[in-house]
Amino acid sequence: MAELSNAHDALIRAAFEDPKLVRAFLRDHLPNAIAARLDVSRPQKVDGTFVDEALAGSQSDALFRVRTRSGRAAWCYLLVEHKSTPDTDLPLQLAGYMIRIWRRLRKEYGPALKGRLPAIVPLVLYNGERRWRVPDGLGAMIDAPPELVFLPGAAYILRNIGEIPTAALSQDPALKAVLIAMKREAVRYLEDVVNDLPMGSDLRRQVFTYISEVYQDVDRDDIMAELRRLGAHDMEAHMGTIAQTMHAEGKAVGLAEGLAVGKAEGLAVGEAKGLAVGKAETLLRLLERRFGHVPQAMRDRVAAADVDQLDTWFDAAIDAPSLSAVFDPNTPH
Repeated sequence: MAELSNAHDALIRAAFEDPKLVRAFLRDHLPNAIAARLDVSRPQKVDGTFVDEALAGSQSDALFRVRTRSGRAAWCYLLVEHKSTPDTDLPLQLAGYMIRIWRRLRKEYGPALKGRLPAIVPLVLYNGERRWRVPDGLGAMIDAPPELVFLPGAAYILRNIGEIPTAALSQDPALKAVLIAMKREAVRYLEDVVNDLPMGSDLRRQVFTYISEVYQDVDRDDIMAELRRLGAHDMEAHMGTIAQTMHAEGKAVGLAEGLAVGKAEGLAVGEAKGLAVGKAETLLRLLERRFGHVPQAMRDRVAAADVDQLDTWFDAAIDAPSLSAVFDPNTPH
């Protein structure tokens, strides 16, 4: 069977290397309505195959570049089924091959396509012994009412949050709070967002992390003041911690950039020391803000630590319940 399959493949490839035969095949076998839209007078064969490796023994394929009557590039894809018994999964396989072709075309012709995808006309050539009882397309394989049949990439459901009234975002309070945040209206509806997100939940923390990081055009101090007024002290502290972290990261980047313009001699050592000093200072500020007084012994440990250790303590300081827990995660609480 392997030799027979190879013979099929060799014949197909030999035949369709000849532009004259390609032109004749497309002329003779394209439906009239499609042929009327295409100029197949000068087909160009594209190298390569898109068939799954596991099916290479039972399928061959060939891709040809043609043009539409209006001059746009289009492709005709020929899939040859060698099996004596038709494979009922062929429409699904064919859909996957077409997606592979589009991905390749996007990679090769990306800028010229201007974000669009060219037409691919799929043709299946079957020379088996059994009757063809395969669904005529992917849609016919989907066991669902027509309203639930969505072919890959053929259509999608758009829900544009920006155009949906806030009151209609969701009947679920927590989901509505999330969508309000995504809609950039969390400041306007801050009290609703606070009340609708469960206390102590990861979702609550994530929403306010999103607000802190994404809402660049609002004053975080104003938000934190409003959170304080609403009694949402957990989120006030959370946003304060995020602000400290963002400030520390920015300061570290600035320090690294400043060191980069220094002399070449000793730059690596100087950069590491300078970065450690900056991170140590930032860590101490965060510890003081969260826990108050920091004993001298802990200050000495911070001053002597390297960058990796400082990063570990900094991460711990964001959520640690106590000062001692920052330096020893196993400390009983």
